[in-house]
Amino acid sequence: MDGGWKDIIEDFTEDFFRFYLPDLHKAIDFSKEIRFLDKELNEILCDSDNIKREADKLLEVRLLNSGAVRWILIHIEVQGNRDDSFEERMYVYNYRIFDKYRQDVVSIAVLVDRSKDFRPCRFLREQFGCSVEFTFPVIKLLDFDTEETAKSNNPFAVVTRVQLAKLHSGGDVDKRYSFRMELTKELYQKNYSKEQIFRLYRFIDYVLKLPKPKALEFKKELEAFEEERKMPYITSTERIAREEGRLQGLEQGRDLGLEQGRDLGITLGLEQGRSTGQLEEARKAVLKVLEVRFGRLPDMTQKKIVNCDDLSRLERLLQQAVLVKSLTEFGQ
Repeated sequence: MDGGWKDIIEDFTEDFFRFYLPDLHKAIDFSKEIRFLDKELNEILCDSDNIKREADKLLEVRLLNSGAVRWILIHIEVQGNRDDSFEERMYVYNYRIFDKYRQDVVSIAVLVDRSKDFRPCRFLREQFGCSVEFTFPVIKLLDFDTEETAKSNNPFAVVTRVQLAKLHSGGDVDKRYSFRMELTKELYQKNYSKEQIFRLYRFIDYVLKLPKPKALEFKKELEAFEEERKMPYITSTERIAREEGRLQGLEQGRDLGLEQGRDLGITLGLEQGRSTGQLEEARKAVLKVLEVRFGRLPDMTQKKIVNCDDLSRLERLLQQAVLVKSLTEFGQ
């Protein structure tokens, strides 16, 4: 879930707040640049626990009519399963971020699990008159399983329904296929741009994964649908992206003098797939290019790549590995 939610929050940041947190949305000045501090967040939390975090974002936002307080930090944590330590972790993350920046931090939990009674929102610790209480807002996706959500044109209404479709379909591949096709077709019926449709579809593809035979069947049906509507947004964009990735990889490989330039191009041009072999090859390609260009890599950089299980994100990291001027720019 890591890459899917991280990317979609960054793709539609204002819509995230408008849909889930309207009061906070009204307080943020979206005319000012929003800074994403994911790299800094990883550095802050890298040794905080041994639990693999599903998705987290750290944003620096400017406020409207804020008086002396001109900006705040917003930490968003996406949680996909019941975890009895979640409230404590949210507290730890909050104070670690505050300790680094000495600035107000708003922590937000997005709960995408299937348990109706899992609603962590408060951490309390007290002993002999000494106490700490920490509360945080919670977005429970099950609460948005309504007709109003289906009618909304906000991109995060689609995101919510995609995540709910995953819960409702469970292990039933046919149900997942139906949900995926229904939601994909709806993208064309709403007033979205071509780029918005592709970004939302990327999230659908990530969350509602299909086994290869069903994925091929889905692709054929989608191509027929797009041809009928004369709107080849998704299938044509994927083909162009794969070809551009292949050519760019070959060219950059030659420029760098890398023997694996051809493999780099092929990896960049891979269709989205989720097999262990593809992921492993993609990780190796990213690590190899970075090592050739910058020498021995910091442990944190290696860990970030090795732990990434999102093939589309690995492809983007591979492009960055080829193009960035320094390691400090990598992954931003």
